[in-house]
Amino acid sequence: MKPSDDELVRRTLGGETEAFDELIERYTPTLYRIVRRMCSDRAEAEAVTQEAFLRAWESLPKSKSDRPFRPWLIRIGVNVARDAVKKARPMDFADLPPQEPLQIASARPGPEESMEETERLERLALAVQSLEPAYRMVIAMRYEAEMSYEEMAAVLKLPLNTVRTRLFRAKQELRRAMESHP
Repeated sequence: MKPSDDELVRRTLGGETEAFDELIERYTPTLYRIVRRMCSDRAEAEAVTQEAFLRAWESLPKSKSDRPFRPWLIRIGVNVARDAVKKARPMDFADLPPQEPLQIASARPGPEESMEETERLERLALAVQSLEPAYRMVIAMRYEAEMSYEEMAAVLKLPLNTVRTRLFRAKQELRRAMESHP
């Protein structure tokens, strides 16, 4: 059975650096996907992800132990990404690979269906790119990191209803963009 985040944090604070390595392995994909939505390219997203883990490592002894690790780490990553965006150029999602659709082995789509799906995902990536940063952030947190509304509100330091409204509006804009280019 995998140790809980709280247990890994306690072990890290007790001097076991391997425990923090396990937290890094556990949360790098999620954190990277979130910060990638804010950064201009992969290299910047990787640097932001590394910086977020470094800041978490340095801040762990001073952190409140009653807070869950995952939202705390994501808040650090969001803050590092915001700082990077302020210093950098506009975002570019052109090099984001489209998400592969889940496929059941016996129901393989033909070449035409695969091409349509690829085009749909490319349109979706462009639609996400066109969203304002606040909307991109809630989309990434909800669908890339699978965070709850409460976790998102805590990370963004916003009221719960503001998070819900932003996500609702972001999805409306994405729906309109997808429907206008069938």
